[in-house]
Amino acid sequence: MNRSSQYRISGEFVAESTAGDLVKGPGLDADAGASIDSRTLRAGQVFFAIRGPRHDGHDHLAEAVARGAVGLVVERDRVGDALAASGPATDRVFVVRVEDTQRALAQVAAAWIRILVPRTLAVTGSVGKTTCKDLLAAAMGARFETLATRGNLNNLLGLPLTVLGLVPSHEAVVLEMGMNAPGEIEALCRIAPPDVGVVTTVAPVHLEGLGTLDAVARAKAELVRAVPASGVVVLNADDPRVLAMREVASARVVTFGRAPDADVRIVDVAVDASGRPTVTLSVHGRAIAVRPLLVGAHHATNIAAAMAAAVAADVPPQDAASAMAAVGPGRHRLEVVQAGPIRVIDDCYNASPRSVSAALEVLATIAVAGSRVAVLGDMLELGAATDTAHLEVGREAARTGVDTLIAVGRFADRVTVGARDAGMPATRCFQAPDAIAAATVALALVRPGDTVLVKGSRGVGLEHVVGA
Repeated sequence: MNRSSQYRISGEFVAESTAGDLVKGPGLDADAGASIDSRTLRAGQVFFAIRGPRHDGHDHLAEAVARGAVGLVVERDRVGDALAASGPATDRVFVVRVEDTQRALAQVAAAWIRILVPRTLAVTGSVGKTTCKDLLAAAMGARFETLATRGNLNNLLGLPLTVLGLVPSHEAVVLEMGMNAPGEIEALCRIAPPDVGVVTTVAPVHLEGLGTLDAVARAKAELVRAVPASGVVVLNADDPRVLAMREVASARVVTFGRAPDADVRIVDVAVDASGRPTVTLSVHGRAIAVRPLLVGAHHATNIAAAMAAAVAADVPPQDAASAMAAVGPGRHRLEVVQAGPIRVIDDCYNASPRSVSAALEVLATIAVAGSRVAVLGDMLELGAATDTAHLEVGREAARTGVDTLIAVGRFADRVTVGARDAGMPATRCFQAPDAIAAATVALALVRPGDTVLVKGSRGVGLEHVVGA
């Protein structure tokens, strides 16, 4: 379908969507979406001045204009600053006054997606959602002009920015939906109502705020409830908490996984010496092989989820498989980096018990010339499960054949205790208080030919180890 209309995000549109006031610049519009960061703003964007816990976007209005902003959305007490920053000309920058700029960002995004009506696919889950989103976006792109969440802009600020990047030629949008508290996914679905909703897993993450796995499941199920009867819900048949969400679905349910009755069934997973998987799926009784540029057998679940959602959205299975073959890891997400004679498996973007287990399995199965070294940082936001989870990670490091363990952070002693309990020699267990110290330890221990897994929660900053 040719979608070539010329809808633009005008000052009038912003004002009408937010019940705000256009105080300057009638007839002006943006053609490059929106931004909330004056440092990365691109010419042609609207700048929403968000008040954050550490920074106030209203303090950077002049910078936004200097970088080419064509619109400023500000709160009432800063209109004077916006008028001054926009300069005397009335034909270059529009200014809209609103009560709350964060709420306004969501309102404009919601109005924009209602006008363009792309097919909307949303992905959530405790682990795997970013990779699943990337695979699904590639699969959808085989048939439709598709926009997808950049990186993991998956919250109440990031998702609206993705939506405001839509242009009329986009036929589909694939959105990642994250959450830290109940109600967040429901709010995201109000901005971008999904036609297809995918839930990958329920696992122990964000327990500090949510308390229990059942609470995590209830929060993830907000996506399932938001899919209308005319849509499709895609659920993991191997995860009991996810599969149970079919009880609250009003839409048709499609399942994926290893379960014999899964609609998209994982038949076989073969991993080569480099760790790259070939996943054979049964789709409507037909065998389809998918071999993306990813590392690890655990990606079979993400591949099956993306296939199930793409097929539900009318993409032929073989076209989806061919498109997914080009998908590689995101930055710091099981990204294999060759640092001279040392191979680094960079998985330091984030960590949970399940994702650490998957990363250790990759380290165990990949062919190595030297030793297997694991640099494991704290897993954050686990609440009451923190102590037990870090002990178990240490035990798993020992069980999977790690030769040298470097534990990093406040809970490093728990990890090394677990490793020693499971038989790892104390002489091969090391602790570091932070990422800088861990880099020093790693540089002293690692030898040419070694393979080093670097894995931890984002707050630990293990990218410093990768860089070293």
